[in-house]
Amino acid sequence: MGNTCSPRVPNKPPPRFLGYNSGPNFEICHVCNRNIERWDNLRQLTFWGFKFCKMHEVDGTPRCSGCYRFQTEGQMEYVNLGDGRKLCLDCYSIAILDPSKCNRLIEKMREFYKELNLEVDKDIPILLVDKDYMDKRGAIGLTTFDHRKVWTITNWSRNGNNIQVQKAKKALTKAKVSSILLLFGMPDVIMGAILAHEMMHAWLILKGCKKLDRKVCEGICEVMAHLWLEWFCDEGKNNLDSYTTEQAEFTKILKIIHAYKMTTRVDKIYGDGFREAQRAVSTSNLHKTLQHIVRHKTLPPQIHSNSTC
Repeated sequence: MGNTCSPRVPNKPPPRFLGYNSGPNFEICHVCNRNIERWDNLRQLTFWGFKFCKMHEVDGTPRCSGCYRFQTEGQMEYVNLGDGRKLCLDCYSIAILDPSKCNRLIEKMREFYKELNLEVDKDIPILLVDKDYMDKRGAIGLTTFDHRKVWTITNWSRNGNNIQVQKAKKALTKAKVSSILLLFGMPDVIMGAILAHEMMHAWLILKGCKKLDRKVCEGICEVMAHLWLEWFCDEGKNNLDSYTTEQAEFTKILKIIHAYKMTTRVDKIYGDGFREAQRAVSTSNLHKTLQHIVRHKTLPPQIHSNSTC
């Protein structure tokens, strides 16, 4: 997942209305509490109002893999997931670390898909795996067709600020879709977006669309992820009723950040693919767009996609 840090500060002093003072008053780094005396050393996480010295990007300061904020001086130590990732306590409080919590998310996902009149085979295993496994495949979520054995996370324990996971090898059954794999240890709203994306991959495969144009395929899957973000945080759905007020507000900010990243992504496959699929859904509605994809392996005709796998 990408960085939510705003673009690099341009090569000229920013205007005063952005909150930067070129006189004796400087921005304060939220990490080390020191003055940021050079404007070109200023970095910020826009949605959090979090400003920091650029050196913290490379000096080993702990950074949360869920919300991308740095650990600040005097703050409680971040939780170590044991694979190079760390979580702030806000993300940790809503992170999915084991199958039991993942199962509750899966139930929510089934409800989300059902409300859209979409069904996905309930027998597809949805499994949590660690970062090492996913790094080998360059993904944070994966829909598989092979039948190899997978080391899945079955439980976890916390010792101080360190997480230790227990794993077991699981044999996958022979099927058109053998599994959906998810990287453990992410906040539930973000993991849900990834699962919504992967479940659309599974839905398309089960409809006979295994060899779709990649931009069409990833684009419509990203549309599903975006719809999930809106659905999960919709106050009328009561999905956040079990959260504390702080957890609910934090989740809504994560949703805004993740949705913004999706809509502004610049690559052709996921970024342009999402925007083209989103326009198709806005014009033709979701079901007509999906029907067209299944029948013709393309988006509806007003949208053209030339990228191929």
